[in-house]
Amino acid sequence: MKDNERVILLLILAAASGSADGWSYFGIAHAFVANMTGNTVLLGISVFLAHGDTLHPLVAVGGYVAGTALGTLISRGVPEVVIWAQPISWALFLEALLLLAAEAAWVAMGCHPAPRAATLLLASVALAIGIQSGAMVQLRIPGVVTTYITGTWTTLTNGLTLLAARQPRILQHETRFEKRFALQALVLAVYFLSAVLTGWAFRQAPAVVGGISAVAVLLAASYGALRN
Repeated sequence: MKDNERVILLLILAAASGSADGWSYFGIAHAFVANMTGNTVLLGISVFLAHGDTLHPLVAVGGYVAGTALGTLISRGVPEVVIWAQPISWALFLEALLLLAAEAAWVAMGCHPAPRAATLLLASVALAIGIQSGAMVQLRIPGVVTTYITGTWTTLTNGLTLLAARQPRILQHETRFEKRFALQALVLAVYFLSAVLTGWAFRQAPAVVGGISAVAVLLAASYGALRN
């Protein structure tokens, strides 16, 4: 697999994460499955709210952490120099399976899950996205993760600021850093656009909302497996 092929797969996975976050927050239980910063805030402010929702942010965090551990175990041992590896594809296949099952349940419940079902659905989707996070970390791409976007914003801004300030360390590797900045910007843009697409799907075809992230991950997993 070539570098540009991996970039495309990373963007597809970023789209899956953005869509899954929109699906979980607006359609399932008002909690995020990729944005753990948001869940931590929701969990914190719920402590002193009269009717604060502590359960769903806690379930999302727990599912994500469990998924990250599972994704790490599946993809552990990937060499640092590798562009992609079969264990990463296997982790993504598992993620896709969980997302497809969640999509089937979403459709079966008429896109309006009951409270208990919504909690289980949230846990499943958070588990799936956590698996992706655990697998992507094994690729060791500086400043680029397809699920938690706050880190991408931070490293992109930090790098661009140092470049603008003519930091010697950055200038020595300017071409390499510019390529990384471009990838970070693309990840952010795709994450945002996938959330926009999910919002449109909620209005026009709510039954396919969960399928956006599931199909995206399945596509990335299949291509990655075939190319390795």
